[in-house]
Amino acid sequence: MDGLPTKSRYYVVYDGAWVIQCDGENSEPYQHRSDAFRDAVALAHLDTRNGREADVIVQSEDDLFRPAWDSTRDTYPPPLVPEH
Repeated sequence: MDGLPTKSRYYVVYDGAWVIQCDGENSEPYQHRSDAFRDAVALAHLDTRNGREADVIVQSEDDLFRPAWDSTRDTYPPPLVPEH
């Protein structure tokens, strides 16, 4: 094994704007959570196509983080995350 985690994790986080965080890097800001989620899943899906499992975890209105998409169980493209 080359030391890489077995699964990529993409976090959709609100910090004044919605951003995607992965491996210590932040994306450009998004105005809407659904747009950040859509792009996070697209990035995770690219990992999957390259042989690495991936998931997307989204910060909810109560500031808790919940799994929203997992390459081992969910379809691509994913359903939309509601804005509320």
